Amino acid sequence: MAYLNLYLTTGQTLSKEDVVSTGLLFNKKFPVKWTDASMPTLENLLCNLVKYENKPVLYEQRAKPNVMARYNPMGLGHKKLIDKKSGVLWKLVAMKLIKQTMGVNPYFLKEDEALKTSEIKSTSGAIEFAKLLGITKEKIYEVEGTHHVILKKPRPSNTVVDYKDSKLTQYIEDLMSEYCNYLANTNIKVDGEKFTDIKLRRTFRDVDGDASFKYGGRSGGYWMELKEPKRERITLDQKKVVRLDYKSSQMNVIYAWKDNHNMLDEDQYSIQGYNRKLSKQMHIMMLNNSTSKKSTFAFMGWLQNPKNRKLYYLNKEFQKNPFNLFLLQKKIRQKHPTVAHLFYNPKVGLNVQFLESALIFEIAVQLCRRGIPALTVHDEIIVPRRDEDEAKMVMYSTYIDRKLYKALF
Repeated sequence: MAYLNLYLTTGQTLSKEDVVSTGLLFNKKFPVKWTDASMPTLENLLCNLVKYENKPVLYEQRAKPNVMARYNPMGLGHKKLIDKKSGVLWKLVAMKLIKQTMGVNPYFLKEDEALKTSEIKSTSGAIEFAKLLGITKEKIYEVEGTHHVILKKPRPSNTVVDYKDSKLTQYIEDLMSEYCNYLANTNIKVDGEKFTDIKLRRTFRDVDGDASFKYGGRSGGYWMELKEPKRERITLDQKKVVRLDYKSSQMNVIYAWKDNHNMLDEDQYSIQGYNRKLSKQMHIMMLNNSTSKKSTFAFMGWLQNPKNRKLYYLNKEFQKNPFNLFLLQKKIRQKHPTVAHLFYNPKVGLNVQFLESALIFEIAVQLCRRGIPALTVHDEIIVPRRDEDEAKMVMYSTYIDRKLYKALF
């Protein structure tokens, strides 16, 4: 599967007259009302269908503003694509040149329902239609632009922000380009389905409103959307995999940066007398909420979430034997006296995520340079089982470049 690629083109300009005359060869009811402004969107759509022939192409059906030029160099109109009355996509769907499957809105996701993105798929008619318009695989290329770095306003906003290129942003672009090029030549499958045209994009958050890069930085999509049981069944070049992660990742990132050393294999989350899962989550809440009271509310919201079945028995146990959550927070602060001042500052939590994601992608690229395919899922690395020992060695010998990345502490 692939995601709709706004960078694809053949460099030609379609005319609405050619589109209509060609379409009428396929169907006498082919729509004759087209606009010149919709032609670039149509050309890009056909390029995607041809490049990813017979493969699902994921896209966003929901209405949203056009993506700005940095991320949409050809200025393609989103409404011109998805509008059900006038959108080019739905005109081709009506002519049965495209197969379309609606996704599931994440806000209305049912408990047993998996997250699903809207998708389209080419037909033989679509490929022939594109060919008659001069769109073939040999002619398709990507225009230049920002491919891997996205800066957005703070959550929950999805509005993208423009920024000035820097050594850091160019480094991340180059790093991710190298990584995605390697993965493009890796056979990544799960249950017979192959991931293709991998274009990972890392989302950073403009929390300070100055278009700086200090917060966020994770990626998404592809295997990252799989639930854990299915993720276990991923194969890399026909090899079974193992999932590796750091013990107490976020707290160990803080200590590694503060004390200027590589990551340590030490459990920073365990508190004597408390369930480790509960203690771990409270650490995370204290790093991402501004007060102890807000941390407590966030913790209870997490524990009592009816959609998370894994927490059902843990929540039942807590209800039978409740304990003072403020006392737990006090014990956590006592466990970490040299960094306790970093708790209750949500900016620090996002900054730690920024440093953590930087480290994880550095590790993934280092492994690929050694010929070991590696996938990332937040703070997790997935590698072939046979490479587990070497992957662990790389994990604990790779460091965060202090000249490029900045911490708030």
